[in-house]
Amino acid sequence: MEHFKGSLSHYSMDVVIPAMLSRKAVGTLRVERGPVMRYFFFRDGFLVGAASNAPGEHLSQVLVDLGLLDAPRAALAYEAAELGKIPYGAYLVHQQFVELPRMLEVLEYKAREAFFDCYNWDTGEVEFNLQLPSLEQAVELKMPLTSLHRDAVARRREWKLFRDIFPAMDTTFHVFHEHVVGRFSEEESTLMRRAESGATLAELLASDKESRVFVARRLLHLYRRGVLAPQRARKPTMGETLQVQELLEAARSFMDAGKYEHALAVVEQVLERGTVPEAHALYREIEVQLTLALCDELFAMDGRFVFEPLPRPLPASLTSDDLYLYSKLRGSVTIRQALRTAAMGEAAAARSVHRLLATGLIRIMPSLGDFDPDRKTDPYGYLPRVDA
Repeated sequence: MEHFKGSLSHYSMDVVIPAMLSRKAVGTLRVERGPVMRYFFFRDGFLVGAASNAPGEHLSQVLVDLGLLDAPRAALAYEAAELGKIPYGAYLVHQQFVELPRMLEVLEYKAREAFFDCYNWDTGEVEFNLQLPSLEQAVELKMPLTSLHRDAVARRREWKLFRDIFPAMDTTFHVFHEHVVGRFSEEESTLMRRAESGATLAELLASDKESRVFVARRLLHLYRRGVLAPQRARKPTMGETLQVQELLEAARSFMDAGKYEHALAVVEQVLERGTVPEAHALYREIEVQLTLALCDELFAMDGRFVFEPLPRPLPASLTSDDLYLYSKLRGSVTIRQALRTAAMGEAAAARSVHRLLATGLIRIMPSLGDFDPDRKTDPYGYLPRVDA
Protein backbone atom coordinates (compact mmCIF):
# COMPACT_ATOMS: atom_id res chain seq x y z
CA MET A 1 0.00 0.00 0.00
CA GLU A 2 1.40 3.36 -1.04
CA HIS A 3 1.48 6.71 0.73
CA PHE A 4 -1.73 8.71 0.43
CA LYS A 5 -3.28 11.81 1.97
CA GLY A 6 -6.81 13.10 1.73
CA SER A 7 -9.93 14.44 3.39
CA LEU A 8 -12.08 12.32 5.68
CA SER A 9 -15.11 13.55 3.73
CA HIS A 10 -13.82 11.49 0.79
CA TYR A 11 -11.68 8.86 2.55
CA SER A 12 -13.58 7.89 5.69
CA MET A 13 -12.30 5.15 7.97
CA ASP A 14 -14.80 2.60 6.65
CA VAL A 15 -13.23 3.11 3.21
CA VAL A 16 -9.57 3.35 4.22
CA ILE A 17 -9.39 0.40 6.64
CA PRO A 18 -10.79 -2.28 4.25
CA ALA A 19 -8.19 -1.16 1.69
CA MET A 20 -5.46 -1.57 4.29
CA LEU A 21 -6.83 -4.97 5.27
CA SER A 22 -6.77 -6.28 1.71
CA ARG A 23 -3.08 -5.36 1.40
CA LYS A 24 -1.94 -6.12 4.97
CA ALA A 25 -0.46 -2.63 5.06
CA VAL A 26 2.60 -1.79 7.13
CA GLY A 27 2.92 1.81 8.23
CA THR A 28 1.32 4.68 10.13
CA LEU A 29 -2.17 6.11 9.72
CA ARG A 30 -2.63 9.70 10.92
CA VAL A 31 -6.20 10.87 11.50
CA GLU A 32 -6.69 14.53 12.39
CA ARG A 33 -9.73 16.68 13.13
CA GLY A 34 -9.40 20.13 14.63
CA PRO A 35 -6.92 20.03 17.53
CA VAL A 36 -7.08 16.23 17.92
CA MET A 37 -4.47 14.14 16.14
CA ARG A 38 -4.26 10.35 16.39
CA TYR A 39 -1.73 7.89 15.03
CA PHE A 40 -2.33 4.19 14.44
CA PHE A 41 0.54 1.82 13.67
CA PHE A 42 -0.09 -1.28 11.55
CA ARG A 43 1.87 -4.39 10.65
CA ASP A 44 0.68 -7.53 8.80
CA GLY A 45 -3.00 -6.97 9.42
CA PHE A 46 -2.63 -6.00 13.08
CA LEU A 47 -2.83 -2.74 14.99
CA VAL A 48 0.44 -2.79 16.94
CA GLY A 49 0.35 0.65 18.58
CA ALA A 50 -1.49 3.96 18.85
CA ALA A 51 -0.81 7.52 19.99
CA SER A 52 -2.88 10.66 20.51
CA ASN A 53 -2.36 14.29 21.49
CA ALA A 54 -5.72 14.47 23.33
CA PRO A 55 -5.01 14.96 27.09
CA GLY A 56 -7.83 12.63 28.12
CA GLU A 57 -6.32 9.84 26.00
CA HIS A 58 -2.86 10.00 27.55
CA LEU A 59 -1.94 6.69 29.15
CA SER A 60 -1.38 8.31 32.56
CA GLN A 61 -4.88 9.83 32.52
CA VAL A 62 -6.48 6.55 31.44
CA LEU A 63 -4.70 4.66 34.23
CA VAL A 64 -5.91 7.23 36.78
CA ASP A 65 -9.47 7.09 35.40
CA LEU A 66 -9.47 3.30 35.67
CA GLY A 67 -8.18 3.47 39.25
CA LEU A 68 -4.94 1.63 38.52
CA LEU A 69 -2.70 4.54 39.57
CA ASP A 70 -3.25 7.65 41.63
CA ALA A 71 -2.51 10.97 39.95
CA PRO A 72 0.69 11.86 41.90
CA ARG A 73 2.31 8.48 41.24
CA ALA A 74 1.30 8.60 37.56
CA ALA A 75 2.88 12.04 37.18
CA LEU A 76 6.12 11.05 38.93
CA ALA A 77 6.38 7.88 36.86
CA TYR A 78 5.89 9.89 33.67
CA GLU A 79 8.72 12.27 34.59
CA ALA A 80 11.01 9.33 35.38
CA ALA A 81 10.16 7.62 32.08
CA GLU A 82 10.89 10.84 30.18
CA LEU A 83 14.25 11.25 31.92
CA GLY A 84 15.17 7.65 31.14
CA LYS A 85 13.86 7.96 27.56
CA ILE A 86 11.74 4.86 28.09
CA PRO A 87 8.17 4.50 26.78
CA TYR A 88 5.80 5.28 29.62
CA GLY A 89 3.91 1.98 29.52
CA ALA A 90 7.13 -0.05 29.44
CA TYR A 91 8.50 1.94 32.40
CA LEU A 92 5.39 1.24 34.49
CA VAL A 93 5.62 -2.47 33.75
CA HIS A 94 9.37 -2.58 34.44
CA GLN A 95 8.90 -0.82 37.78
CA GLN A 96 5.99 -3.16 38.59
CA PHE A 97 3.52 -0.31 39.00
CA VAL A 98 1.22 -2.14 36.57
CA GLU A 99 1.42 -5.81 35.64
CA LEU A 100 2.03 -6.57 31.96
CA PRO A 101 -1.31 -8.34 31.29
CA ARG A 102 -3.19 -5.42 32.85
CA MET A 103 -1.11 -2.89 30.89
CA LEU A 104 -1.92 -4.69 27.65
CA GLU A 105 -5.63 -4.53 28.47
CA VAL A 106 -5.43 -0.80 29.19
CA LEU A 107 -3.44 -0.02 26.04
CA GLU A 108 -5.82 -2.08 23.93
CA TYR A 109 -8.83 -0.36 25.49
CA LYS A 110 -7.29 3.07 24.85
CA ALA A 111 -6.40 2.24 21.24
CA ARG A 112 -9.76 0.61 20.56
CA GLU A 113 -11.84 3.55 21.79
CA ALA A 114 -9.75 6.07 19.82
CA PHE A 115 -9.97 3.90 16.69
CA PHE A 116 -13.75 3.52 16.99
CA ASP A 117 -14.24 7.25 17.53
CA CYS A 118 -12.49 8.05 14.25
CA TYR A 119 -15.22 6.18 12.35
CA ASN A 120 -17.63 8.95 13.39
CA TRP A 121 -15.45 11.69 11.87
CA ASP A 122 -16.66 12.99 8.51
CA THR A 123 -14.40 16.06 8.45
CA GLY A 124 -10.67 16.36 8.92
CA GLU A 125 -7.63 14.80 7.31
CA VAL A 126 -6.29 11.28 6.93
CA GLU A 127 -2.80 10.28 5.84
CA PHE A 128 -1.01 6.94 5.51
CA ASN A 129 2.76 6.59 5.17
CA LEU A 130 5.05 3.59 5.05
CA GLN A 131 7.10 4.65 8.07
CA LEU A 132 6.68 2.76 11.33
CA PRO A 133 8.26 4.02 14.58
CA SER A 134 10.49 1.69 16.53
CA LEU A 135 8.42 -0.28 19.02
CA GLU A 136 11.37 -2.26 20.36
CA GLN A 137 11.16 -0.86 23.91
CA ALA A 138 7.42 -0.26 23.94
CA VAL A 139 4.64 -2.58 25.10
CA GLU A 140 3.57 -3.72 21.66
CA LEU A 141 -0.03 -4.59 20.83
CA LYS A 142 -1.32 -7.19 18.40
CA MET A 143 -4.97 -6.38 17.69
CA PRO A 144 -6.53 -8.00 14.57
CA LEU A 145 -7.63 -5.25 12.21
CA THR A 146 -10.48 -7.40 10.87
CA SER A 147 -12.30 -7.58 14.20
CA LEU A 148 -11.48 -3.94 14.99
CA HIS A 149 -13.12 -2.83 11.75
CA ARG A 150 -16.15 -5.06 12.40
CA ASP A 151 -16.67 -3.62 15.88
CA ALA A 152 -16.05 -0.05 14.71
CA VAL A 153 -18.78 -0.33 12.07
CA ALA A 154 -21.17 -1.77 14.68
CA ARG A 155 -20.28 1.07 17.08
CA ARG A 156 -20.98 3.67 14.38
CA ARG A 157 -24.43 2.15 13.73
CA GLU A 158 -25.07 2.31 17.47
CA TRP A 159 -24.23 6.01 17.58
CA LYS A 160 -26.48 6.68 14.57
CA LEU A 161 -29.42 5.08 16.38
CA PHE A 162 -28.67 7.11 19.50
CA ARG A 163 -28.58 10.38 17.55
CA ASP A 164 -31.83 9.54 15.77
CA ILE A 165 -33.53 9.39 19.17
CA PHE A 166 -31.55 12.23 20.79
CA PRO A 167 -30.62 14.49 17.84
CA ALA A 168 -29.67 17.67 19.73
CA MET A 169 -26.82 17.99 22.22
CA ASP A 170 -28.75 20.70 24.12
CA THR A 171 -31.63 18.28 24.80
CA THR A 172 -32.92 18.26 28.38
CA PHE A 173 -35.01 15.50 29.93
CA HIS A 174 -38.09 14.57 31.93
CA VAL A 175 -37.63 11.91 34.62
CA PHE A 176 -40.71 9.79 35.35
CA HIS A 177 -40.47 8.64 38.95
CA GLU A 178 -43.49 6.34 38.62
CA HIS A 179 -41.33 4.11 36.44
CA VAL A 180 -38.28 4.21 38.71
CA VAL A 181 -38.94 0.75 40.11
CA GLY A 182 -36.83 -2.38 40.12
CA ARG A 183 -33.06 -2.49 39.80
CA PHE A 184 -30.95 0.45 38.72
CA SER A 185 -27.19 0.67 38.82
CA GLU A 186 -25.45 3.47 40.68
CA GLU A 187 -24.39 4.93 37.32
CA GLU A 188 -27.99 4.97 36.06
CA SER A 189 -29.22 6.57 39.28
CA THR A 190 -26.57 9.29 38.93
CA LEU A 191 -27.67 9.99 35.35
CA MET A 192 -31.30 10.29 36.47
CA ARG A 193 -30.40 12.79 39.21
CA ARG A 194 -28.36 14.90 36.80
CA ALA A 195 -31.07 14.78 34.15
CA GLU A 196 -33.67 15.86 36.69
CA SER A 197 -31.47 18.79 37.72
CA GLY A 198 -31.57 20.08 34.13
CA ALA A 199 -28.33 18.73 32.65
CA THR A 200 -28.19 18.70 28.87
CA LEU A 201 -27.37 15.68 26.75
CA ALA A 202 -23.87 17.04 26.13
CA GLU A 203 -23.31 17.46 29.87
CA LEU A 204 -24.57 13.96 30.63
CA LEU A 205 -22.32 12.37 27.99
CA ALA A 206 -19.32 14.18 29.48
CA SER A 207 -20.23 13.46 33.10
CA ASP A 208 -18.45 10.14 33.54
CA LYS A 209 -14.86 8.93 33.29
CA GLU A 210 -16.06 5.95 31.27
CA SER A 211 -16.22 6.12 27.50
CA ARG A 212 -19.06 8.26 26.11
CA VAL A 213 -20.59 5.21 24.47
CA PHE A 214 -21.20 3.61 27.89
CA VAL A 215 -23.03 6.72 29.07
CA ALA A 216 -25.03 6.77 25.82
CA ARG A 217 -26.04 3.13 26.33
CA ARG A 218 -27.26 3.83 29.84
CA LEU A 219 -29.27 6.83 28.64
CA LEU A 220 -30.81 4.74 25.87
CA HIS A 221 -31.67 2.00 28.34
CA LEU A 222 -33.36 4.50 30.68
CA TYR A 223 -35.29 5.92 27.73
CA ARG A 224 -36.51 2.50 26.63
CA ARG A 225 -37.67 1.70 30.15
CA GLY A 226 -39.72 4.90 30.13
CA VAL A 227 -37.78 6.42 33.01
CA LEU A 228 -36.26 9.27 31.03
CA ALA A 229 -37.47 11.10 27.92
CA PRO A 230 -36.42 14.24 26.03
CA GLN A 231 -38.34 17.40 26.96
CA ARG A 232 -39.32 17.72 23.30
CA ALA A 233 -39.81 14.04 22.65
CA ARG A 234 -40.80 12.99 19.16
CA LYS A 235 -44.14 11.23 18.76
CA PRO A 236 -44.97 8.74 16.00
CA THR A 237 -46.62 10.44 13.05
CA MET A 238 -50.16 9.59 12.01
CA GLY A 239 -48.88 7.36 9.23
CA GLU A 240 -46.74 5.42 11.70
CA THR A 241 -49.47 4.78 14.28
CA LEU A 242 -50.89 1.69 12.57
CA GLN A 243 -47.40 0.24 12.11
CA VAL A 244 -46.71 0.82 15.80
CA GLN A 245 -49.76 -1.20 16.84
CA GLU A 246 -48.82 -4.05 14.49
CA LEU A 247 -45.29 -4.11 15.86
CA LEU A 248 -46.53 -4.15 19.47
CA GLU A 249 -48.83 -7.09 18.68
CA ALA A 250 -45.88 -8.92 17.10
CA ALA A 251 -43.77 -8.21 20.19
CA ARG A 252 -46.46 -9.65 22.48
CA SER A 253 -46.66 -12.77 20.34
CA PHE A 254 -42.92 -13.27 20.60
CA MET A 255 -43.05 -12.73 24.35
CA ASP A 256 -45.87 -15.26 24.79
CA ALA A 257 -43.80 -17.77 22.82
CA GLY A 258 -40.79 -17.19 25.09
CA LYS A 259 -38.80 -15.52 22.30
CA TYR A 260 -37.83 -12.60 24.50
CA GLU A 261 -34.90 -11.30 22.46
CA HIS A 262 -37.08 -11.11 19.34
CA ALA A 263 -39.77 -9.33 21.34
CA LEU A 264 -37.31 -6.82 22.77
CA ALA A 265 -35.88 -6.06 19.32
CA VAL A 266 -39.35 -5.33 17.95
CA VAL A 267 -40.21 -2.97 20.82
CA GLU A 268 -36.91 -1.17 20.30
CA GLN A 269 -37.97 -0.53 16.70
CA VAL A 270 -41.17 1.09 17.98
CA LEU A 271 -39.27 3.32 20.40
CA GLU A 272 -36.94 4.48 17.64
CA ARG A 273 -39.99 6.23 16.15
CA GLY A 274 -40.76 8.15 19.33
CA THR A 275 -42.13 7.81 22.85
CA VAL A 276 -45.03 5.35 23.11
CA PRO A 277 -46.15 4.69 26.72
CA GLU A 278 -47.48 1.24 25.83
CA ALA A 279 -44.14 0.32 24.23
CA HIS A 280 -42.14 1.51 27.26
CA ALA A 281 -44.30 -0.63 29.57
CA LEU A 282 -43.97 -3.65 27.31
CA TYR A 283 -40.19 -3.16 27.12
CA ARG A 284 -39.95 -3.25 30.92
CA GLU A 285 -42.04 -6.42 31.09
CA ILE A 286 -40.07 -8.25 28.40
CA GLU A 287 -36.73 -7.17 29.87
CA VAL A 288 -37.61 -8.74 33.22
CA GLN A 289 -38.52 -12.04 31.57
CA LEU A 290 -35.43 -12.07 29.36
CA THR A 291 -33.08 -11.22 32.21
CA LEU A 292 -34.53 -14.00 34.36
CA ALA A 293 -34.17 -16.50 31.53
CA LEU A 294 -30.57 -15.56 30.77
CA CYS A 295 -29.15 -14.79 34.16
CA ASP A 296 -30.48 -17.38 36.62
CA GLU A 297 -27.88 -19.99 35.72
CA LEU A 298 -25.10 -17.38 35.78
CA PHE A 299 -26.00 -16.13 39.25
CA ALA A 300 -25.66 -19.72 40.47
CA MET A 301 -22.00 -19.61 39.38
CA ASP A 302 -20.97 -16.85 41.79
CA GLY A 303 -17.54 -17.55 43.25
CA ARG A 304 -16.80 -20.34 40.76
CA PHE A 305 -15.33 -18.42 37.82
CA VAL A 306 -11.67 -18.87 36.91
CA PHE A 307 -10.22 -16.37 34.44
CA GLU A 308 -7.67 -17.47 31.89
CA PRO A 309 -5.12 -14.92 30.59
CA LEU A 310 -6.20 -13.18 27.40
CA PRO A 311 -4.29 -14.66 24.44
CA ARG A 312 -2.44 -12.35 22.06
CA PRO A 313 -3.72 -11.89 19.45
CA LEU A 314 -7.26 -12.09 20.76
CA PRO A 315 -9.80 -14.49 19.20
CA ALA A 316 -11.51 -12.74 16.29
CA SER A 317 -14.90 -14.04 17.47
CA LEU A 318 -14.79 -11.83 20.60
CA THR A 319 -16.21 -8.33 20.35
CA SER A 320 -15.03 -5.23 22.17
CA ASP A 321 -18.07 -5.59 24.45
CA ASP A 322 -17.01 -9.12 25.39
CA LEU A 323 -13.59 -7.81 26.41
CA TYR A 324 -15.21 -4.99 28.38
CA LEU A 325 -17.32 -7.51 30.28
CA TYR A 326 -14.33 -9.81 30.88
CA SER A 327 -12.59 -6.93 32.67
CA LYS A 328 -15.80 -5.98 34.49
CA LEU A 329 -16.35 -9.52 35.76
CA ARG A 330 -12.78 -9.91 36.92
CA GLY A 331 -12.97 -6.72 38.96
CA SER A 332 -16.41 -7.35 40.48
CA VAL A 333 -17.21 -9.13 43.72
CA THR A 334 -20.11 -11.10 42.21
CA ILE A 335 -21.48 -11.94 38.78
CA ARG A 336 -24.75 -10.26 39.73
CA GLN A 337 -22.93 -6.99 40.45
CA ALA A 338 -21.03 -7.14 37.15
CA LEU A 339 -24.14 -7.79 35.06
CA ARG A 340 -26.22 -5.12 36.79
CA THR A 341 -23.59 -2.41 36.40
CA ALA A 342 -22.46 -3.26 32.86
CA ALA A 343 -23.19 -0.42 30.45
CA MET A 344 -24.42 -2.90 27.85
CA GLY A 345 -27.43 -4.00 29.93
CA GLU A 346 -28.00 -7.26 31.80
CA ALA A 347 -29.30 -9.28 28.87
CA ALA A 348 -26.44 -8.36 26.53
CA ALA A 349 -23.95 -8.89 29.36
CA ALA A 350 -25.29 -12.38 30.02
CA ARG A 351 -24.88 -13.25 26.34
CA SER A 352 -21.29 -12.00 26.49
CA VAL A 353 -20.59 -14.25 29.48
CA HIS A 354 -21.77 -17.24 27.47
CA ARG A 355 -19.43 -16.28 24.61
CA LEU A 356 -16.50 -15.94 27.02
CA LEU A 357 -17.30 -19.37 28.44
CA ALA A 358 -17.47 -20.82 24.93
CA THR A 359 -14.00 -19.47 24.06
CA GLY A 360 -12.51 -20.86 27.28
CA LEU A 361 -11.45 -17.45 28.66
CA ILE A 362 -13.69 -18.14 31.65
CA ARG A 363 -13.93 -21.57 33.27
CA ILE A 364 -16.17 -22.82 36.05
CA MET A 365 -14.74 -24.65 39.04
CA PRO A 366 -16.49 -28.02 39.46
CA SER A 367 -16.56 -27.64 43.25
CA LEU A 368 -15.56 -25.04 45.80
CA GLY A 369 -13.28 -27.35 47.79
CA ASP A 370 -11.11 -25.29 50.09
CA PHE A 371 -11.89 -22.06 48.25
CA ASP A 372 -13.45 -19.45 50.51
CA PRO A 373 -16.77 -18.41 48.88
CA ASP A 374 -16.76 -15.09 50.75
CA ARG A 375 -13.54 -14.04 49.07
CA LYS A 376 -14.27 -13.68 45.36
CA THR A 377 -11.29 -11.55 44.38
CA ASP A 378 -7.95 -10.42 45.70
CA PRO A 379 -7.24 -6.69 46.17
CA TYR A 380 -6.28 -6.35 42.51
CA GLY A 381 -9.53 -7.74 41.18
CA TYR A 382 -8.17 -11.10 40.04
CA LEU A 383 -9.68 -14.41 41.03
CA PRO A 384 -7.06 -16.78 42.45
CA ARG A 385 -5.97 -19.28 39.82
CA VAL A 386 -7.47 -22.69 40.50
CA ASP A 387 -6.95 -25.69 38.25
CA ALA A 388 -10.20 -27.43 37.38
